[in-house]
Amino acid sequence: MNEEVKGIQLPYVLVGGLGEGPSINENDECPDFSEKRKLQRKSLQNVIVFSLCYFLTYTGFWALSNLQSTMNAAGGLGDYSQAVIYIFSMVSSLFLPKVLIDRFGCKKILIFGSVICSFSIGSNMFLRWDLMMTAAVAFGMINGPFISSQTFYIDEMATRFQSTLNQNMEFIMAAFFGILVFFSENTQIWGNIIAFYVLRSGEAPAGNSSFTCGEEFSPAENDLNGNLDPPTDHERFLLVGVYLGMSLLSVLILAIFLDPLKNDVKGGSSWREVWERVFASFKQLRKPQQFLMVPLSIYIGMEGPFYTNEVTQVC
Repeated sequence: MNEEVKGIQLPYVLVGGLGEGPSINENDECPDFSEKRKLQRKSLQNVIVFSLCYFLTYTGFWALSNLQSTMNAAGGLGDYSQAVIYIFSMVSSLFLPKVLIDRFGCKKILIFGSVICSFSIGSNMFLRWDLMMTAAVAFGMINGPFISSQTFYIDEMATRFQSTLNQNMEFIMAAFFGILVFFSENTQIWGNIIAFYVLRSGEAPAGNSSFTCGEEFSPAENDLNGNLDPPTDHERFLLVGVYLGMSLLSVLILAIFLDPLKNDVKGGSSWREVWERVFASFKQLRKPQQFLMVPLSIYIGMEGPFYTNEVTQVC
């Protein structure tokens, strides 16, 4: 062998599949034991910090989503605002994630998305169409890049962590997303607990107590149910204030404690690339397996509003 090429290490080439190549921030040289432990600790720390901030941000968002059909029932304001959020989320998910992540990076998107989510939460203090609809449009437009940045960040942390071990990548990925899901499920638990203690009146609801529950429950016959009365201004300000404080705290924690990714900022993508990715997504519908997932997605989308709007009308 030629002496000039001895000792030269060929770069690791990604052949295909999840986690088979180095992360975007991995150094060419293999780190020693202390560096590996430091990388493991920092990766796990970032996942916990991010998951905690997810909990603080979405506790208020999901709890208020569950209350929209009663708390903001006047003129259907709550239901319409939720519809606007998800309509604009669908649009932003198609066009904006790659453009914004390449230009600003995951950490800035996560911080900005949390700020806009705080604005959406705070808009529930006042029953104003202009305020709530503006907040709904703003959060819907950032929601696509916001969710993509969350997934991208967890994926990167898992890839870094796996680079220091011999564990299967799928196992590490499942463990890291499991941490996020743990905090995610807690948003519903603690959001409802906070709402219960803030909104409870201490008195039994007035009116007829012999409501028909279960599958024969009729919302039209539930008008006398005191549980469906909108909260007082004091209760509204207190409840939304607690959720808003949690969300703003998450912004502060993200800004101070979350490490930015080094190479996720690529100077921005051209709109031609964006359109190519959109068309590539629609081409997936040619595959029967992909096409058959569409009805399932529609069903899940219809199931969510049913549980949050109808089932929460306690009888």
